[in-house]
Formats: sequence, structure tokens, C-alpha cells
Amino acid sequence: MFIMLFCVPFTVSTVIKVYGEWRKNEDLRKATEKEKIDSELRFLKTQLNPHFLFNSLNTIYSLSVKKSDETPEAIMNISELMRYMLYEANRDKVPLAKEINYLKSYVQLQRQRLSRDANLKLKISGKEEGKMVAPMLFIVFIENAFKYGTDFQGKTDIEINLSIKDRSICLYVKNIIGAHQSREGSSGIGIENVRNRLNLLYPDAYDLTIGDNGVHYEVNLHLNLN
Repeated sequence: MFIMLFCVPFTVSTVIKVYGEWRKNEDLRKATEKEKIDSELRFLKTQLNPHFLFNSLNTIYSLSVKKSDETPEAIMNISELMRYMLYEANRDKVPLAKEINYLKSYVQLQRQRLSRDANLKLKISGKEEGKMVAPMLFIVFIENAFKYGTDFQGKTDIEINLSIKDRSICLYVKNIIGAHQSREGSSGIGIENVRNRLNLLYPDAYDLTIGDNGVHYEVNLHLNLN
């Protein structure tokens, strides 16, 4: 009986001590994992931003070669886009409304360099109020559509559809397989980065499919906001 009375507090003390050590190690593991994720996201963003800037400068160059009167407006547009990237895109989440405005500004910038008969469709449906999203997840697919969506005769054919539901967002992007895409392929660093970001930020909460039927290139991204 005496031995049992002695063992009970000793056992409880041991359990508490073991639990304390486990909890300490678990907190350390989570902190290390979070730091690793944050570090990887920072690295991915440093790769993404130059990719965006490079494409935007190509747009300015295209307008300047044509001596377009829209060149000053395009420069101001890029300035606004860069401001968003510097002061908003570093956050973990941003209001969906701001991200959509960013996408609209980017598409408008691209419209300025395209011919008047370009087949460009942008449709955004659903309510964006009150929803938050990781910044700059969608732009890579839209950038690639503009980069590769012109064929050998200079014809542009791009369709962008962003559908906002109560608890999810669906992005559909379709473009013809143009001269650059058929020669270089369509994946590259941008697509790889966004896949990594999705895996880090929305594990088991997204579905991404990319298709190529030889004529059109299609992207379907379904993102669960919960």
C-alpha cells in the first residue's frame, strides 16, 4: 500500500514532466516549421516580382516602339501595380477586393499594348466583400496567358474568368498556344512558384489543373477559402 501511494505521485510527476518536454519540443517544431514556410514564401516572392517587372517592362517597350500616346498612362499604371506589390503583397492575406483591382489594372495595362481587334475577355462574378486571400496567386496564370497567348500571325485570344463563391474562388484562364509557348513551353519558374505557394498556404484546400490540347492552353484553379 505504501509503495502504491509513493508511486502514484511519482508517476504523475513523470507524466507531467514528459508532457512538458513534449509540449516544448512541439512548440519548437511548429515555430521552426513556420519560419521555414515564411522563409520559402519570401524566397518565392523575390522570384515572382522580377518576373512581373520583366513582363511589364516589355509592355512599356512595346508601347514606346509604337510611339503610343498611352505610354505615360501605362507607366503610371505600372507604378500603381508596383506600389501594391511593395506595400500589400508582403502580407499573408489581403482583401480579395484589392487583389481583384490589381488584376484589373494588370489586364488594362496589357490591353494598351494589344491591337484593337484582340480577342480579350475578362469576367469577374460574385461578391468579393469580406473575403481574404493570399496575394498574387492568380497573376502568374494571367501573365502567362498574355505572354504566350499570341499566335504566329499576331492574333491574340485570351479568356479570363474569376468566379467568387461563398467559400471558394475559381479561376479559369484560356489562351491560344502562340509562337513563344509552342517553342519554349508554358511552365517555367512562375508556375512552379505558384504551385509551391499553394502547397504552403492552402494545403489540401485547392485543386489546380493545367491542360494543353495542342490548340489552347487552359488553367483551372479552385481555391477553398476555408
